[in-house]
Amino acid sequence: MIPRTSEDNGVAPNAAAWRAILHRDRHLDGQFVYVALTTNIYCRPSCAARHPQRCEVLVFPTADYADREGYTACRRCRPASGSLAGAEKSVKAALEYVATHLDHPVTLRTLSQVAGLSPNHLQKTFKRVVGLSPKTFRDFRRLARLKEHLRRADSVASAGYAAGYGSIRSLYEKAYKALGMTPAEYRKGGPRERVEYATSAVTLGRVLVARTKLGVCGVLVRNDDDNALLAALTRELPRSILAKETSIPASWRTAIHRCDQEDPLLSTLGIRLRRDVFQARLWHALLQLGTRHPRTRDF
Repeated sequence: MIPRTSEDNGVAPNAAAWRAILHRDRHLDGQFVYVALTTNIYCRPSCAARHPQRCEVLVFPTADYADREGYTACRRCRPASGSLAGAEKSVKAALEYVATHLDHPVTLRTLSQVAGLSPNHLQKTFKRVVGLSPKTFRDFRRLARLKEHLRRADSVASAGYAAGYGSIRSLYEKAYKALGMTPAEYRKGGPRERVEYATSAVTLGRVLVARTKLGVCGVLVRNDDDNALLAALTRELPRSILAKETSIPASWRTAIHRCDQEDPLLSTLGIRLRRDVFQARLWHALLQLGTRHPRTRDF
């Protein structure tokens, strides 16, 4: 990424490093830091501070080298190894709050108070880091909660209210498309028809994507083998005919690949929360593709 001198005492940014600075590339945080010579402050590549001129920048391989040369760490992006910037801590707090308050209504205002950011700032920062708005992530977690309640509830209505849906109309309007079937069908063990599924390797292990003729009906992630994924899907949809596909549409493959590229902050989360974020992102991406049932398969 950056040229090194034998003393590692700072060099001018090459094209790749300067491009990362200009684009505030979070994926290169930890690869180097840069010093603004006008202030003698060093930052991580993703720092939101105003950029200096390229001729006024030195690049160091680590924060330690910049410290040794007498430069000061930025208080905004906290570039020291292993530290989180204030905005990153806020996003992490918001994610963890949603994960631990599934039984309660969670508004953007509530999350902003938890995170210590204004609602607008939290909305933008959360979406940039997580890849989803707080509402979309919350909606997915509520959907997952609904599925749990449907599998053990006496009625669709009681499951919907327990999962936080305010009315049966709201439940059917918001959950129907995301489930790939009606809530009543899911509660009974799935539709009595063919459900296609395919699996793929991802950073967190293996992912299984399933669909009915209406669209995506399942995104499962585990760190073991495909047999465990199939067993989990079978427990969800015991009435359905599960058919494994040797390939899935190229658009699905693209979605899986894109969602597998997580922000560096997410790698600091617990494995369960990381899976929740990945599943939410992939489910949302697949829903955005619509309810078409593509025939092209080249995965």
